[in-house]
Amino acid sequence: MFKRFKQTALAVALLAACTAGATAGVLRLEQRGALAQAGQILQSSNFDDFGAGYHFPGSAFTRGGVRYNSAENLVVGGGTGFSIGQSRPVMSNEYWSPIEGSIGGDVPYTLFGFDAAVTGGSVDVIVATNLGSYLFDGLLLQDGLAGLDFLGFQATGGEYFTGFALRSMGEGYLAGITNVALGDARTALPEPGAMGLLLIGLGLLLGRVRGFTGTPLFH
Repeated sequence: MFKRFKQTALAVALLAACTAGATAGVLRLEQRGALAQAGQILQSSNFDDFGAGYHFPGSAFTRGGVRYNSAENLVVGGGTGFSIGQSRPVMSNEYWSPIEGSIGGDVPYTLFGFDAAVTGGSVDVIVATNLGSYLFDGLLLQDGLAGLDFLGFQATGGEYFTGFALRSMGEGYLAGITNVALGDARTALPEPGAMGLLLIGLGLLLGRVRGFTGTPLFH
């Protein structure tokens, strides 16, 4: 009986080891190329059509699978007093912070990324999924004069993106985003070592089931 218990426990432990890496979460992707390599980009959008100056696209403005819900959506282009729109027009918030948006629920997007800039200081990004929210704080960005920085994220373990917020340090610190991408990550295949452990664990469990004779615990 004790031998059977040890073999069953070993099988369960092997199966647990195989699934340990399948927990849910959100990964940070440092480069746009990494976002493209992680899966298929399904939506890409920017604000280049707004051109120079300030523009107010209205509240709950929707583009490229994202509904922008900031207090007052503001597109900042070239020729303004802010650096963030000098490279190209960016979506911002007339009330400084945060830039907020909800991500379309018709498709479970597991890839999300954008280019961003801020006039000064650092920014915090909160990404929301169907299971929770994740904070990436203290991120440093270019000011927009020389370019923008990429921020990318990948949802794993059955999670998908439902929204986001990009927070600057408050009044006097204006952030903006553009080149927004949404996509679907490829399903990761088990590594050969993990697959081997899985097969061994299943084999041991199957052997325990076939070999079980119904012997009572006390006899």
